Amino acid sequence: MKINLNEILYAVSFALDATEIEYFKKRAEARGEKFGEASYKDHKTLRVTLGHSKRIAAIAVITGKAMGLSPNDLYDLAAFSILHDNALTEFIQEEIEYKKYNNGKSYDEADFITRHCKAGEKDVNILPFRSNNRDVILYHHENADGSGPFGRKADRTPIKSQLIHLADCVDCYCDLSDSSEEYYREICFYVRSNIGTLFGEDVAYAFLGVFKKKTLTNLAPANIDKFLRSLTKHYEDSYTKPEVEHLGRLFAKIVDYKSHYTCIHCVGVADRCERMAEFYNFPEEKAARFYLAGALHDIGKLSVSMDILQKPSRLNDDEYELMKMHALYTYDVLSKLKGMKDICSWASHHHEKLNGTGYPFKLSAKQLSKEDRIVACCDIYQALTEKRPYKDGFTHEEAIRIMREMAEKGEIDYDIVTDMHHEFQNEIPQIEAELTK
Repeated sequence: MKINLNEILYAVSFALDATEIEYFKKRAEARGEKFGEASYKDHKTLRVTLGHSKRIAAIAVITGKAMGLSPNDLYDLAAFSILHDNALTEFIQEEIEYKKYNNGKSYDEADFITRHCKAGEKDVNILPFRSNNRDVILYHHENADGSGPFGRKADRTPIKSQLIHLADCVDCYCDLSDSSEEYYREICFYVRSNIGTLFGEDVAYAFLGVFKKKTLTNLAPANIDKFLRSLTKHYEDSYTKPEVEHLGRLFAKIVDYKSHYTCIHCVGVADRCERMAEFYNFPEEKAARFYLAGALHDIGKLSVSMDILQKPSRLNDDEYELMKMHALYTYDVLSKLKGMKDICSWASHHHEKLNGTGYPFKLSAKQLSKEDRIVACCDIYQALTEKRPYKDGFTHEEAIRIMREMAEKGEIDYDIVTDMHHEFQNEIPQIEAELTK
C-alpha cells in the first residue's frame, strides 16, 4: 500500500494539538498556574495553541536543513516533530490512575516528562522511517547542560532530538502570533540567552542564522500548511500489510487512551474489520486499507473534550450532541488526504444508518457502500461487547440479537450481521486477550 506518512501526520496534527492544549490547560488550572496568559517577554509561561505540532516541524526542519541534514532525515524530522508527544493520551490515563491512589496528586514535572518520553519512543519504534531515528522521542526534552530528565548533555543527545527540543521551547515559551520586529527580536534573544543551558551551540546558531522575521509570517495559521510542505521532499512509500497495521495501531492507541473507558475500542474495530475483510476475500491491499479505516474511524474523538469522553455515566442530550461531532471531525481530518478517499468514507460513515437516521451526513442506504456498512457493524459489535462504566460487555449472542433488531428497523445491514455472527461466535476470548496484551 502506497502511503505518504507525513501527509497523514499533518492531517491528524490538529487533533493531537487539541488534546495537548486541553491537557495542559487542565493541568495548569489544577495547580493554580497560568496557561498562555502572559506578555511575550515572559518565557516561563507555557503556551500551546493549535498548529503547535506543525510549527515545531517547520522550525526544526528549517534549522536541520541549515545544518546539512539529508532529505530523508528532514522528512523523518518532520514526522517526529508531529509525533513528539504521541504518548500524551496514554500518559493522561496513567496519571488518572496515579491520582486515585495519591489523594488526587498529579505526577511531578520530572515524572511527566520521563514517562511520556519513554512511552512515546516505544510507540514510534514500530513504524518504518527513512533514516536512523533511535532515541529521538526519548531525548527530545534534554537540555544542553545535562539538566534535562535523563541528564544527557548536547554532545550525547541525537541531533533530531535537539532540533525538536529547540522548536518546542520556542513555540511553547515565545509568542509566534505576531510577526513584528519587536517579537522577532525577542524570540532571537530567548534562544541566544539559553545557548549552553537549554540549547547546544550548533543547533542554536543554526536556528539564529536561518530564522528570519519573514519566518513568523510563514508560521501563521493561514500559511503554515503550505510552508511546511515546501520544506521537505514528498515520498509515497510502499507499506506492507504488517506495517500498515503498525501505523493503524499507533493511531488507534492514541485515540483509545484519550477515553480510558474504551481503551481497546479502535484497536478492536480495526481487528474486526480485518477479520471481515478476510471473510469477504478482499484483496490484500484493500484489506490493509480497510484495517486502517477501522483504526482511524474515531480519530475525531481527539477533538472532543476529555470531560465527555471520560464521563463515568451516560451522556445527557447536550453532551451526546457534542460527542456525535467526532464523526464529522474524522471526516474533516481524513478528507484532506490524497489517495485515501475510500478510507475517509469507510471511517467517517460508521454512524450512518441505512434508513437515513444516522450522522453526521444522514446518508441513506443507496449512498452507503458495503464497506461503509461493514465498518458500522464492526463498530457497533465492538461497542456492545466492551465493558463500560455503566454496563458489562454483552455476550456474542446478546450483541447479535441487538444488532438483528437494529437491522429489522432498517438501521444496519442484516446480511452483514449474519456474516459477523458466523465469523465472531467462537472468537471473543481470543480477540479480547490479544487486544489487552
